[in-house]
Amino acid sequence: MSDPGKLTSGTSAWKTIAGFLLWPLSIPYRVWMVARRSWWSGRSHRLTVPVVSIGNLSCGGTGKTPMVELVARDLAGMGRQPAILSRGYGANGSEGTGNDEYRVLAENLPGIEHYQGADRVARGREAITAGAGALVLDDGFQHCRLHRDLDLVLLDSLRPFDNGHLLPAGLLREPVTALQNADLVGLTRANLVSREKLDSIRSFLEGRYPGIPLLVIESRAVCWQELYGEPMDPGSLAETKVFAFCGIGNPLSFRLAVEDLGAKVEGFHAFRDHQPYDSASVEQVASRARQCGVDTIVMTQKDAVKLKEEWLKSQEDVRWLYLRIEQAIVSGEDAYRQALAGLFPGDS
Repeated sequence: MSDPGKLTSGTSAWKTIAGFLLWPLSIPYRVWMVARRSWWSGRSHRLTVPVVSIGNLSCGGTGKTPMVELVARDLAGMGRQPAILSRGYGANGSEGTGNDEYRVLAENLPGIEHYQGADRVARGREAITAGAGALVLDDGFQHCRLHRDLDLVLLDSLRPFDNGHLLPAGLLREPVTALQNADLVGLTRANLVSREKLDSIRSFLEGRYPGIPLLVIESRAVCWQELYGEPMDPGSLAETKVFAFCGIGNPLSFRLAVEDLGAKVEGFHAFRDHQPYDSASVEQVASRARQCGVDTIVMTQKDAVKLKEEWLKSQEDVRWLYLRIEQAIVSGEDAYRQALAGLFPGDS
């Protein structure tokens, strides 16, 4: 297992070298992505209810899942019956369950249906037949096959454009110029960066894309939730020594969030995104926590939904908690509300 500080500095140097060596391969990728988006323009499949896409420019986590939750909750609050569409990467078909994001959203949005599958046009039609009055497309910015009535593109304030290179030299799925196709741009995790960095990113975006409203979004802690136990106040782990782990796109964001709540991170391990856990993983994490001299292990909700209760029973000398978060729009909320209202022009 790795110390996150060493992980960050070590991988930064490696990414610079790899980016230089792989840069020539990003040229044909760029040509393909630009041509692909151009080809689908005017050819995408339009459904009979509004479609809101929550997407991003880069691989890895930008806070899409909690933003999907916010948008679906707001559409439901408007009296619409939203449904969620997603690709379902990492879903366990053998167990008949959705992937980690599916399970998180099922816990947080009871009563809102979620349809997973590669053919999101077909899943959308299925949702409409079942009564959906609006669709929220998770990770949809590059899914040009389905027409979107509102494109919200998220950028992680911690690393908005990664190293500036497209795959495979960097993590960008499309050139930054693709943002011109967005209806709204959201800067997530704004509370985890300095005011100077946030202002710099905002200045760049507002100068380059002046006609696209910019949302500043913070990730806020709702509670610490003990696995198969009771919720705790977000500040209840202040000054507590913890071992943290996660399997998300941007693991540094989780460590920063834990430290922001006052907990002392004595050890940290970043698994790969969508990590499939088992009893051996639980034993490994618990052993590492003991080596660090702590008895409290923390994780994201995305990790927690994949841990079975029986795996934890053999590790009863440590406690397991996950951080429940929600998104809050702290700037640009009027533009966001107007964009949602504009999906239903017949309303008075």
